[in-house]
Amino acid sequence: MSTTESRAFDSYYLRNLLRLAAEIDWWLAGATAFLVAVGLVTLKGAGQGGLFYEKQLEFIVAGLAALVMFWRVPYFFWTQKAVVPVVYAANLLLLLAVMVKGHTALGAQRWLSLGPVTLQPSEIAKIVVIFTLAAWFRGRPIRGFLDIFKALAIMLPPAVLVFKQPDLGTSLTFAAMFLAMSFWAGATACDILVLLSPVVSLILNAVSLESWLIFILFAGTWLVVTWRRRTWSLPVRLLMCAAVVAACFGAGELRPHVWGMLKEYQQKRLTSFVNPYDDPRGSGYHILQSLIAIGSGGVSGAGLGRGNQSQGAFIPERHTDFIFAVIGEELGFRVSLLVILAYAVICVRALVIAYHSREEPAGSFVAIGLMAMFLFHVFLNVGMTMGIMPVAGVPLPFLSYGGTALVVDLIGIGLLMSIRSLNPAPEKGVWR
Repeated sequence: MSTTESRAFDSYYLRNLLRLAAEIDWWLAGATAFLVAVGLVTLKGAGQGGLFYEKQLEFIVAGLAALVMFWRVPYFFWTQKAVVPVVYAANLLLLLAVMVKGHTALGAQRWLSLGPVTLQPSEIAKIVVIFTLAAWFRGRPIRGFLDIFKALAIMLPPAVLVFKQPDLGTSLTFAAMFLAMSFWAGATACDILVLLSPVVSLILNAVSLESWLIFILFAGTWLVVTWRRRTWSLPVRLLMCAAVVAACFGAGELRPHVWGMLKEYQQKRLTSFVNPYDDPRGSGYHILQSLIAIGSGGVSGAGLGRGNQSQGAFIPERHTDFIFAVIGEELGFRVSLLVILAYAVICVRALVIAYHSREEPAGSFVAIGLMAMFLFHVFLNVGMTMGIMPVAGVPLPFLSYGGTALVVDLIGIGLLMSIRSLNPAPEKGVWR
């Protein structure tokens, strides 16, 4: 090869590398790399002779491979009419297979062994539901309130199957993704309130009769005044609001029966965070030990592998659900704050990508669904370690030990990068 040809060859590959580097969302990549690194370092001192650390390394390699694949394969492939039904049906079959042949751990039947690989189909279902809802909303934006229930029929089958495993936390994640994507598709704030009102009514009925009745009265009045004023006449609005009030009242009255549908340990988890000192050695144990760990860490932390609560195994599930408590104790407030900021970067970037992709609805909906998934997981997981949310068994993205969850989280980052690459900012100088 001549010198001229060699220079042309080098220039060609250099241009390709620069083009590839320009397609990377460095904010997303940096925040994700930081979270994965913190999780890996924390797991190294989490006990089991470094087994968690070594296995997590393998999961990271698999997750990075999946990230690159979903980044380089155009995201709209996964929302095509020929692909979505096949993927959705396959995932339902996996969820059904878990109920028949899945193996049980910690009172839940969530895992499925496929040869040497163990999968958690409920984690995969989150991505599949996002694809399916994105494909649906792409051609059917929400123009009326009843349109929401057509999309709800897509989300309910996997959510119910996951709830039956039982996995309350992941089934609630489906609801969070659905509400966010519905709002992005055209549902109003009042529509979202109506969807949430029976659940809020059920909870308030358990707290106090007065707060329950006040909420029903306030919700009914507010909806009469504001709910779809431009599209519904007053008689229609009054009729619909009466139906919502009746649904809220019925939900409150049915609370004992709904409560009985939950497993005993789920009932205790949902109530123990209100006052964990009522049962400090039982249902409140997780939260109390987590609070002790975070409080004892202070600003700088006790140092990796030096936390009394984590190394003494006082924190239950310290490598999965309560890994944030370990970070708070061993790495301190400063690193904990950086972890929260890294999650904020990912969620904000997902929102910006969704906004810039609004001319191509499928990508915009996928980005919003991923933002809701990450945000809900972080809010619920960090909240339960700090005693302000119930213990729902939701892993912390990129940090908690677990193969399927980590791979799915990294797939989400790959999808966001794919959407950004194919839907650049509309104007020069706009923050991307």
